[in-house]
Amino acid sequence: MIKKSLYILSILASYFSFAQVNLYSEVNTKEARVNNPFVFTVVLEIFGEDLIQETPIKLPDFSKFDYAVSSEQSTFIDPVKKIRINQIVCQISLDPKEAGNLRVGSALVKVNGKIYKTEPIDINVKEADKKPLASNTNPAKNMYVNMQVSDRDVYKNEPIIGVIKAYSKNIAGFRHLEPARFEPAKNFAIRSIANFDESIEESDNDFSSQVVAMFVIVPKVAGIMEIPHAEVPFRNHKSELISNKVKINVRKLPDGAPIHYKNAVGKYDFKVDFVDKGKENFEINKAFNISVKVSGTGNLSPSILPKILPSPEYEVFEPKIINNSIPTSEGIEGEVQAQYVIIPKKRGDIKIVTEDFSFFDPKEEKYVEVGQKFLMLKAVTPQDIANSKSTLQKVNEYTNNVLDKVDSQVISTEKLKINEHKSVNWSGILGNMVIVFLGGSVLIYFFRKYRENKRLEEAKAKDRKKPIINIEETEALLRKKVDFDTNSYLGYMGKMLEQDNRSQFFEGFESLRSDVDQYCLNLYSSDFAGYLRSKSGSSFYEKYNTMLTKISIEKYSPFSSKEKLQDIFREIEEVYKQL
Repeated sequence: MIKKSLYILSILASYFSFAQVNLYSEVNTKEARVNNPFVFTVVLEIFGEDLIQETPIKLPDFSKFDYAVSSEQSTFIDPVKKIRINQIVCQISLDPKEAGNLRVGSALVKVNGKIYKTEPIDINVKEADKKPLASNTNPAKNMYVNMQVSDRDVYKNEPIIGVIKAYSKNIAGFRHLEPARFEPAKNFAIRSIANFDESIEESDNDFSSQVVAMFVIVPKVAGIMEIPHAEVPFRNHKSELISNKVKINVRKLPDGAPIHYKNAVGKYDFKVDFVDKGKENFEINKAFNISVKVSGTGNLSPSILPKILPSPEYEVFEPKIINNSIPTSEGIEGEVQAQYVIIPKKRGDIKIVTEDFSFFDPKEEKYVEVGQKFLMLKAVTPQDIANSKSTLQKVNEYTNNVLDKVDSQVISTEKLKINEHKSVNWSGILGNMVIVFLGGSVLIYFFRKYRENKRLEEAKAKDRKKPIINIEETEALLRKKVDFDTNSYLGYMGKMLEQDNRSQFFEGFESLRSDVDQYCLNLYSSDFAGYLRSKSGSSFYEKYNTMLTKISIEKYSPFSSKEKLQDIFREIEEVYKQL
C-alpha cells in the first residue's frame, strides 16, 4: 500500500513539474494621480502540451479608469525541463478617473476545466497635480510604451533587437518624449541603435504608435532571463513612461567549443597585417606596428580579439584598441582591431603568430575555426641596409650630406620649412633640386678646370713629380675636411621638444641617426654603433642600443610623456657627443 501511494505521488509530482499554469499581474506603481496613466500587466504561462486554454484571459472591471489594451503571445522551450511554454502578456494603460483608494480586480482564465485568477491590487490615487505644466496639459495622459524583441529563443551572447514603441491618443505627445534608457543590467550588454524609422502609425483603437527607441541586447547568461523595463522620460516634465519587462529563453552554447574560443557569436572575418604597408626594412631594436583585426556582425567587441603570441624573436607590448563597431538592426556591425608595437630582437627571418580564432554561427548552429594568422618578415642591421645600397646611391647620399653642411642661407631656410610643416612643400622641393643641380654643376665645372690646370702645369714643368689627385682621393680629402655638425640636429630636436611636437622630434632623431651612420660609413667604414664600440668601449655601445629601444617604444606608445622624452633627449646628447 505504501509503495502504491509513493508511486501515485511520484506521478502527480511529475505531472505538476511538467504541466503547470502561472497567472499573475503587476503594476508599475501603486501611487498614481488622476490624469496620469499607469501600466497594469497580466502574464499567463502554460507549461507543457497537455494543458489547453479553454477561455481567453478575462480582464477585471475597468469602469473607474480610461484604458487601452495591447497583448502579445509567444512560445519557447524551457532548456532545463525540455518542455514548451506558451506565454501571453497583456499590457493595459489605466488612467484613473477619480481620486481615492481604487482596486484593480482579478484577471481570470480557464485551463483544462480549472479557473485561475490573479490577486487584486489596491492603488492609491491622488488628485491631479494642480501645478500646470508648460503646455497646460499632461503629456503622459493617454500614453504608454511597450517593448518587443526580435527573438525570444536565442543562444548565449547572440544579439537580439529590442524595440520600444510609444502609444498615444494625441500624436502631439510624441514630441515630448526623450530617448529611452535602461537601468544598468549585469546579465545583459545593451547598446542603442541610432538610425531607425520614426514614422507614426495609426491603429484600430484610436491610438497612434511610434518607435521611440531600438536597442541591441546581448544576453551574457543562459537560462530564462528577464530583460529589464525601459524608461522613457518626458522633456521638461518630472514624469516618465515605463515599459514592460520581457522574458526570453537563453540557450547554452553547444558542447565542443574550440580551446581558444572567446565567446564570439555571429559571423566574422579575421586578418593580421602591417600598419605601415610600404615599409621594406625591419631593423633590429627598431619598432613597427601590426594590426590584428576582426570584422563582421554579431556580439562584436574588443574582448573577442585574438592576441599576438610572445616569442624570443621579438618583443611585443600591450596593444592600442580601436573599436569601429556600431549597433544596427542586424546586431553589432563593423570591425575592432588591436595595434601592437613589435621590436625585432634577432637578425634573419621572424614569424609573428596570433592565437587561434573561432566563432559560433547561430544560423548554422556550429563553431567555425579560423585558426592562427601570421606575418613573416626579415630583420636586418643598419650595416645590412648600408651594404645593400649601390655605389651610385652611396655617392648620391654622400654628395647630399656634403651639400647639407655648406653654409647656405637658402638651403637652411628651405630645410627648416620642410621640417616645420608636415604637408609637402613642392616649391621648396623644386628649389632645393635646382640648388643641388647648380651646386653639382659648379663642382663639376671647377673640378674639370682643376684637372685641366694640372695637365697644363705638368706639361710646363716636367720636373714636378706630384701625382694627380683622382676622384676617390678628392672625396677622401673632402671627408676629412668636413666635420659632422651634431649641434644643429640637437638644437632642432630641442626646439621641437619645447614646442611639444613629438612627431617632428622623432623625425629629427631619425635624420640624425641616418646621417651619422652614413658619415661613419664613409669615414670609418662602419656605422655609428661600430664607431662607438671601437672608440668609446662596450659601455657606450650598450647604452646606444638601450637608447634605441627606448626611442622605439616611446615613438609608438600612446601613453608617452614630455618628461620621458626629455630624459631620452639627454641620453641622445650624451651618446652623440662622442662623435
